[in-house]
Amino acid sequence: MVSTRMAYALLSVLLLLASSLPAAADVAPVQRDAAGNRLETLLLQGGQGPDGPERYCTADGQWCVQALPSAGEDQPASLEVAERADAEGEPQMRYVPIDVVDDGDLRVWPFIVRLAPGAGTAQAVADPQQAALQNVLVGGLVEARAMYSGGGASASTLHLARIRHLDDGIQVDADVLSVAWSANKMIRACFSERDFDQRAGACHDEYSFDAELALATEAQDMPVLRYQTGATNYPAGVSPQRDSLAKGRLTKKDLRTEQDAQCSYTRTFRFTSGAYQPDQPLPECSAYTEP
Repeated sequence: MVSTRMAYALLSVLLLLASSLPAAADVAPVQRDAAGNRLETLLLQGGQGPDGPERYCTADGQWCVQALPSAGEDQPASLEVAERADAEGEPQMRYVPIDVVDDGDLRVWPFIVRLAPGAGTAQAVADPQQAALQNVLVGGLVEARAMYSGGGASASTLHLARIRHLDDGIQVDADVLSVAWSANKMIRACFSERDFDQRAGACHDEYSFDAELALATEAQDMPVLRYQTGATNYPAGVSPQRDSLAKGRLTKKDLRTEQDAQCSYTRTFRFTSGAYQPDQPLPECSAYTEP
């Protein structure tokens, strides 16, 4: 009986590790703030060939983003950002370097923030051609995975970059924001029939973390970002920071998903000194957000 349960557990782990694609509904399709900044969904266009990276574009085709793997040892992965200023011209390519952990992946965050004219500029751009072009925030999701005995984990971190047009050319400000985005962890808790009975048949501890990013309406310049997270554990009462078997026998009332109050929170990020800063420190949640 235990071996059958373990087979089902292994299947659950495989499904867990295959489910780390970026969600396309983490925020509303279009959001606007008082300054005129816009957050929009990027639409999946498909890859360039069967093995090519997936490409995401705005509905008007002005911006497209795809994730490129590292070009060699000690080289970062990158986001390739294509800007098409007009329908007839060739797109201009920009590259955002992003470090990826060993055996990790870089995926496109399927959203873009189009900045209002003049947002985040210390002085007006004098070149009329450059001033007429759009500045944006784009993002990449760095994903990491780990396997345990009878379990596994996956986690992703969002990295936002700013692309802006200046009098002397294009500037890419990499990593203006870096926050935990999503995570799932499954840890085996049964090693014998006795454990199975003590755990009321719930032979895995399951932990999840998800985040959303939205525009706050009150912005007057650079976008103000509202970051909201939710963390849960199953069964109720378990913690990634202690041995579940030491908790004692579980009952049917424990077989429910429970929210972690400390790691379910909201923060407001404002652009200060070249990067986004939270209105108060983030709680310690690495037990959820690191695989």
